[in-house]
Amino acid sequence: MREKKRPFLGRLGVALLGLLMLVSGAYVFGAIYFDGPLGTPASAGNIVLAILWAVLLLAALVLFRGLKRRLLVFAFASALVLVPWSFKKPSNDRDWRPEFRQTGWVEVKGDEIVFHNIRNFDYAEDGSEIERWETRTHHLSKLEGLDYFHDAFGGDLLAHPILSFDFGDEGHLCLSIETRRETTEEFSTFGGLFKMFELQYIFGTEEDFIRVRTNVRNEPVYLYRTRATQAKAAEVLLESIGVQNELVEKPRFYNVITSNCTTSLRAQTPAEEREKFDWRMLVNGRLDEYVHEKGAIVDEGMSFEELRPLCFINEVAQKSPGGPEYSAAVRADRPGFREPAPSSR
Repeated sequence: MREKKRPFLGRLGVALLGLLMLVSGAYVFGAIYFDGPLGTPASAGNIVLAILWAVLLLAALVLFRGLKRRLLVFAFASALVLVPWSFKKPSNDRDWRPEFRQTGWVEVKGDEIVFHNIRNFDYAEDGSEIERWETRTHHLSKLEGLDYFHDAFGGDLLAHPILSFDFGDEGHLCLSIETRRETTEEFSTFGGLFKMFELQYIFGTEEDFIRVRTNVRNEPVYLYRTRATQAKAAEVLLESIGVQNELVEKPRFYNVITSNCTTSLRAQTPAEEREKFDWRMLVNGRLDEYVHEKGAIVDEGMSFEELRPLCFINEVAQKSPGGPEYSAAVRADRPGFREPAPSSR
């Protein structure tokens, strides 16, 4: 029996090793394709370079016999790409698209918080943008709660969460964690696995961040009132400010797994306070369902299936021209906003 098991285990080991090489080779191919030196990401030059690398690697694997030799060939070919690729560094100094052009930073002076380069774009009927960057002052003592916009741009697979800090009579201020894209770049899920984008924390207005999604892109957006206490909302805000200020001096790459719009928020929370990892933090089209399951959303006793349609704001948002009344309009008679939110569970 023992002799019969060995050939099977040996074949299984070789198969697993082959699968590992295939996945690793695909990643190296992607590093050339998205981050190669010949022009913009996924440019014709980088595509040719990636294909040439793959063809030469396959030819070498056919030419060299024996598992050890092939492993050495594969390791050498991968190192030729990954060693110089590892030296590619993030930067705040690139030819950014208008919506990512400014690098935000914040001054915390006790109770007073001064936000620099807040984004407050306006949008014409044809979708063209009117660029506005502002400096605003808020007070921590005015912070009343935390709301959650869920932009389900990818249906049940992908979404973009936007946090909105409620400063009472000082208004709302949004935080969006995004890929910082250059003028030649478009968002790519696969590109986000590599070094295609920088990570950016952007503070801005609801009239900008939400209207561009509902009115210009026509993406489905839901609005939820969270159960976050003033203390919890302040904690999240100050943690996010800390990350934004750090990115000014030490920019980082966005990563669709480790540093995306959801996992970045989880990573900035102290390890002992983090929720257990859930698959919906990556495939986050149903992130709002997960947040509801954790008891973090004011649901007025409704199930998630009952609550979600009532939190859909597109119809109201598309009728609103923006301005001071915008935030009140999208919250009017909405679950969780009809009375003060209860304390966190």
